[in-house]
Amino acid sequence: MTRKEAILNVLAFKPVEPVPYNLDFTRTMREKMAQYLGTADVDEALGNYFLQINVGSNAGAEINRVAAGLMTPRGNQCFEDEFGVIWDKSAGDDIGVPQNQVVSEPDAARLRMPDPADPRRWNGYEQIAATAGDRYVLACFSSPLFQRAWFLRGMAPLLEDLALNPDFVHALLEKLTAFSIEIVRGVARRGADGIFFYDDYAQQSGPLFSPAMFREFFAPRLKTIFSAARKAGLAVFFHSCGDVSLLLEDIAAAGVQVFNPFQPEVMNVDRVSNIFRKRLAFYGGISTQRTLPHGTPKDVRREAAHMMTLFQKQGGYILSPAHAIQKDVPITNVLALLEEVRK
Repeated sequence: MTRKEAILNVLAFKPVEPVPYNLDFTRTMREKMAQYLGTADVDEALGNYFLQINVGSNAGAEINRVAAGLMTPRGNQCFEDEFGVIWDKSAGDDIGVPQNQVVSEPDAARLRMPDPADPRRWNGYEQIAATAGDRYVLACFSSPLFQRAWFLRGMAPLLEDLALNPDFVHALLEKLTAFSIEIVRGVARRGADGIFFYDDYAQQSGPLFSPAMFREFFAPRLKTIFSAARKAGLAVFFHSCGDVSLLLEDIAAAGVQVFNPFQPEVMNVDRVSNIFRKRLAFYGGISTQRTLPHGTPKDVRREAAHMMTLFQKQGGYILSPAHAIQKDVPITNVLALLEEVRK
């Protein structure tokens, strides 16, 4: 069975042995792994099942970031993205912090939309896809709706707008929906097996706003975007950090096939996996807040074994850390995770 066939079986809820896996890393940790492994191609050395191609200018998978050319240097480790947001990346190995308010008033007409066909977004896409071999090609697109909206407006103002300026929020999200659909079409034209959307809707203790607001503002538009992807022949993967238990029914109903990161620190993975048995596949589940950085190799193996046993009969699981592995994770724990999943 090829790695792509294994992922297709996951999507069909067929048990797969060995369990498919994908280990992603932050930039600094990837460099550490490359030095340890003696190769720049960390993914192939580890046998990862995905070839990820990042079509987002900021955030998302650290590798194969074909849209990186859309980030314009502005000095002092700051960069301007295609929407005009200035990102301060001086803190290090992360997305950065927005420094300006592109949409300073609740008026969607103020937003200048970038060109989704900008060649800087797609430069090198086909060449990277051609290296997939037997891997599953997963295009990665960060911030289709909520994250992009608060990047533009600011987190606190946008949360206030959900209650006080709903017409503005609807108008803003309509623009972002149209843009996201064009990104989906661009991926489909160039070829991929699936598309992975990143859009965080929760914190450690639950959603950032009420489920009713999620259903009013976001769920219908996510469904529109996901429907466009599935009609184009792309499987839909969806990432939202935090405890999204209260939103998962709506997320599944919107057309998501694979949910990530399935954070064990904040979600009851046993309960949730049982509720969504044969309806939603899961990708993640290994603790990046506790077990990987602070546990022993034995702890890592025990957690990985539990996750694989949980899905042994029902299928629908891709083993992965619940976030890109950070630089504070011992390499011995990364190797322990790899050894357990390869048994």
